[in-house]
Parts: sequence; structure tokens; C-alpha cells
Amino acid sequence: MNEKQKKALDQLEVAWKKIEEDFAPFHRDIKAAEDPISEFSYYVEKGKYPPPNIMVDLNEGFLNYFEAKGNKSLDESFFESKHKKYKSLSFKQEHLLRYIDFEWYLYENSFENLEDAAESFINKNKIKTDQDTFLRNYRRWKVKRFPPDKKS
Repeated sequence: MNEKQKKALDQLEVAWKKIEEDFAPFHRDIKAAEDPISEFSYYVEKGKYPPPNIMVDLNEGFLNYFEAKGNKSLDESFFESKHKKYKSLSFKQEHLLRYIDFEWYLYENSFENLEDAAESFINKNKIKTDQDTFLRNYRRWKVKRFPPDKKS
């Protein structure tokens, strides 16, 4: 982080302290997504102000993009790698946020079991997948996002 970014972060932190208590049950230390773009989208969609570190990370990616003068895509500017369409952030975005939304749906509602919750969520959001596939992908996402503790 360069000096200009550090100064911006410090100023944003002052503003953040004034609103932080209104964020319960959100916890800044728990990443909402795997990258700053997805985290920003998640907070905004939930009606929450993104934490300062996310805004500084976004600014850095956009500056990298603008400084490249058209020679880099946004994905290259933020993640510094070229890739095929199916590995791009824009392609993965829907799936990344879908399971975070499902986690909140579970938190905010009461269900007999996970299968009932998934069926309700799929129907409410008009997701074009079956319950088994949805839950299989959700469990994969959850293990990747929250790896079980490894005991030696």
C-alpha cells in the first residue's frame, strides 16, 4: 500500500468508526466474498456501506485499469491474470453471491431442514437448478470458504 492509499484508508477509517455499530450482525473481519469487487457488490446489495479497506482495494484496481490505457481488462487490472470467459469474475459473480445470500436466508428464516430451506430459496429467487445440485454446490462452496480445522 502506497502513502496515498494509506492516507485515504486512514481518512475512511475515521468515517467508518461513526457508522460501524450500525452494522450488526455484519463483521468486518469476516470476508463477505473472495475479492473486493464481489465484497463491494455484496455490501451494497444488502444496503450496507462497504468497509474502508474494500473501497481502497477497489480504487487501486480501477487506477491500475485506467493507467493501462485500454491494454488491460478489469479482471486483469484487479487480479493480474488473463483467463478464459468461464474463469472471469463477471461469469462467477452470480454463483459467488448466491450462496452468501442463501446463508443470510438461513439466518433470517426458520426451516425444518436444509432441503426445505434450499427449495424455498430456489423458488423465491427463481433459480434454474434442482435442489440436489444447489445443495451439492452450496456444500462445496461452504467447505472452500470455511475449511474444516485440520487436526494432526
